[in-house]
Amino acid sequence: MRFEGKVAIITGGAGGIGRATAHRFAREGATVVINDVHDDRIAAALQSLDGLPGRGVAGRADITDEQQVRSLVDRVVQQEGGVDILVNNAGGMMPGAAWATVEQSTLADWNSFLALNLTGAFLMSRAVLPSMLARGRGHIVSVSSISGEHGQTAGAGYAAAKAGLTGLTASLAKEVGARGINVNGIVVGNAPFPGRDPARQDLLDSWVHLGRVGEHREFAAAIAFLCSEDASYFSGAMLPIDGGFHRFNRL
Repeated sequence: MRFEGKVAIITGGAGGIGRATAHRFAREGATVVINDVHDDRIAAALQSLDGLPGRGVAGRADITDEQQVRSLVDRVVQQEGGVDILVNNAGGMMPGAAWATVEQSTLADWNSFLALNLTGAFLMSRAVLPSMLARGRGHIVSVSSISGEHGQTAGAGYAAAKAGLTGLTASLAKEVGARGINVNGIVVGNAPFPGRDPARQDLLDSWVHLGRVGEHREFAAAIAFLCSEDASYFSGAMLPIDGGFHRFNRL
């Protein structure tokens, strides 16, 4: 078991890619802190880990709130002895924001996307660094999107935030790589999206070499790889997990 004795915090860990990643880490022996802002979702995710070699811990916190982030990480360090792995997975759209064109977007929409998809990753990464640096080891992986490379016709704030994760990952990797911390990311393409129009999904599938939507477990496997010793010489990398997306196409 690659993660036996390791402590991993997964933001947005109660659903989708986050939940699959939590399951993967627990299956390989880790103590998994599942972060979310909904107690019922956290409880369901923790229950799904029952019977696995690792164990789950509730980590309720709003990652866009600096004080809540600090409190979460301080509590994990105090109770579990430190943080070995951080997966910055939380993202998407906050309540009240809109997938709109630049012309139609409000400043509140823009700030909302940046807060959830970029600022949260910054706050979480900054908060776990003291624990990792004190022991001279750690892994940080951020979950980005092909929207950060290609943009999209509605939701520029989301695309800009995901692009920003590339810069954050590269910068942090330069800062702490020589001090034992591996900082990398994955670029997700054609992931399952609840409520997506079937015609839209068919179009996306046609742009992918493999001709299908990715499965949450496949993205989780890539995250687990980057947090393992098998990826010990990866630093500042953004690994595309997109089924072979045709990069000349537009979203």
